[in-house]
Amino acid sequence: MYFFTKHTAALLLVPLLSLSCAGASDEPTRDADAPVTPKALDAAPSSLATVLVASGDTWRYLDTGVDLGTAWTADGFADGTWKQGPAPLGYGETDLGTTVSYGTSATAKYVTTYLRKSFTVEDASRVSALVVRFQRDDGVAVYLNGTEVLRDNLPGGTVGYRTLASATVAEPAEETTWLGQSLAPAALRTGTNVLAIELHQAAASSSDLRFDLELSATVEPAPSPVSSCYPFDMPAASVLRASPKKVFGFYYPIFPISIDNANPASDYWQGWMTPEARNGEYAPIGGLMRDRPLPRAPWADSAWRQRDFEVEVRRAIAAGLDGFIYEHPYRVSSDVRNNQLTTMLAAAAAVDPEFRIVLSPDFPTEATGTTDGLVTTIAGVANHPSVFKLNGSIVLASFAPERKPLSFWATLKERLAAQGISITYWPLLSYTGDTTKYADWNDLVAGYSTWGERTAASAENMRRWSVEAHRRGRYWMSPVAFEDVRHKLTDSVDSSRVYWEAQNSLTFRSQFEKAIEGDADQVTLLTLTDYTESWMTASQERGYVIMDWIAYYTTWFKLGRRPTLVRDALYYTHREHRTDAPYDTTRQTARAMKLRGGTVASNQVELLAFLKEPGQLVITQGSDVRTLDVASAGVTPFSVPMVPGTTPVFELRRNGVTVQRIQSATPILAQVAWQDMMYHAGGGRSCTRP
Repeated sequence: MYFFTKHTAALLLVPLLSLSCAGASDEPTRDADAPVTPKALDAAPSSLATVLVASGDTWRYLDTGVDLGTAWTADGFADGTWKQGPAPLGYGETDLGTTVSYGTSATAKYVTTYLRKSFTVEDASRVSALVVRFQRDDGVAVYLNGTEVLRDNLPGGTVGYRTLASATVAEPAEETTWLGQSLAPAALRTGTNVLAIELHQAAASSSDLRFDLELSATVEPAPSPVSSCYPFDMPAASVLRASPKKVFGFYYPIFPISIDNANPASDYWQGWMTPEARNGEYAPIGGLMRDRPLPRAPWADSAWRQRDFEVEVRRAIAAGLDGFIYEHPYRVSSDVRNNQLTTMLAAAAAVDPEFRIVLSPDFPTEATGTTDGLVTTIAGVANHPSVFKLNGSIVLASFAPERKPLSFWATLKERLAAQGISITYWPLLSYTGDTTKYADWNDLVAGYSTWGERTAASAENMRRWSVEAHRRGRYWMSPVAFEDVRHKLTDSVDSSRVYWEAQNSLTFRSQFEKAIEGDADQVTLLTLTDYTESWMTASQERGYVIMDWIAYYTTWFKLGRRPTLVRDALYYTHREHRTDAPYDTTRQTARAMKLRGGTVASNQVELLAFLKEPGQLVITQGSDVRTLDVASAGVTPFSVPMVPGTTPVFELRRNGVTVQRIQSATPILAQVAWQDMMYHAGGGRSCTRP
């Protein structure tokens, strides 16, 4: 089974925190009125800290008892003739790396010993936290590049070479205690840096002396090459993957980038979106769907399906995803699109060997259905390196597996085990706010998840499920969606001609933020590619908007902190018309769209602004002009009522000057031929995309 202690690994990803405030007011100066008091620390820094100077490192030192004044702390000071030796440095103790001189008299020892150490910082601008740990006997002053940054057990005011330490460090335990203090990273320089130390005795007759030091930094990773696409510096994929938290996009293979590798102007997708196409098959509903993947020109070779998958893998990696949850049948399908599991695995391996495919097999739902097909399908790909495994077991994340009894899934596990194939389950169970449900699954699964619901109000239930899953000793994979709108017409009144109110970006933001608040172990994006229900990948009507948001929230989820915004980006969302707009009943002969989910219909235009600094947001719809003054950097949603008959314009202003301006690509109509309940979107930054 997969019991675990509450997320110790995840805690390691939290930035190295200050042991006291790291602002300028906390930095001791040469003439400080009071010394800084460092705090006792554990024996080692965070495992993710970058050690700039290690304990036990070699230092240059001067132990001749001379007065060096102040120039010796500068980085350009000539210390080439000084002695060298590894720490701990001192005298009168048995575990020292280097014994220094105290002079010729045991009762009139040198008061001050000087030490210097050079180290290199590749890019000081990427250091977000700096912590020094040290042992001292008795008093110490620490200089970084000529500026005093710390003193301990020394008096305030000017310190000279004859200044005695404030107190004797007498106990052996105290002498070897590691003390710590956070330093302002601004003191660092790119390239060579120098630490200068003056070590003071409390009395000229002191029996011993000791010093060791470690300097560690939290270094923000070099940004990914796609960072120019985002308002923040996207960490490299390797950094994001180092997090124990994972994000997977649910991939529905029925709707790949291309169905037939034809010209987008007349391809299969165009037939789905055009009411008059295919002899008016979808005329009563205005087309099967309202959006499609970003069109592309036909590929010239027969491997176009894998090429398309590779494009989608690259887009997913650019947004920080770890892989896809790939839905596939348990047997050969009559629809060739459903028979592409091995093609997807090949695409993942070709683009990035670390990109993983989580198997989400369908299964026979009839009472007489057996596990035969599942055994064959899973065994056929079990050894592929791109298949996702947890602790050595293949993870199966099937949709609504409770349609079969637990005995069915137990049998599947046993049959595969007989072939030497270990599996576990992370099921996408039917949505419920009742966290006591599915307890009978506990002995079979590694973690819990659910298909979820597409409203902001449902996000809190997902947080509660995370708490419950962890209470049961299981992982939690939290569902996140943008919206769910189904224009299609089927016999089911519950799943066709219906929509859930997403409230522009609110559902997406709420569900991701509750996944973070609830300490979810994974997130599944439901879905990336089901254009008849819920989709988030790059598309014709939304561009990369949702994928950009995914990149931001995935980075936050994985690293445990909001990404710092270093560029401005504006994104908008709104429908083509109000939800109560009249439509042409002679053309839309299918039933009207019905709202589900308990959230009232919203008719808002939203500007979601990612701002690097304060500014004023403006939404203009004809003569209707609304403004919002934003006082701080961050992510700010600004919503105003839709004004039919206008095309919204969105602006960011600073000091009365327009910094960014975008116009919606979707005019707001007062009346329509067919209802269109999807949220259109636009905006973002210009850049080269995968």
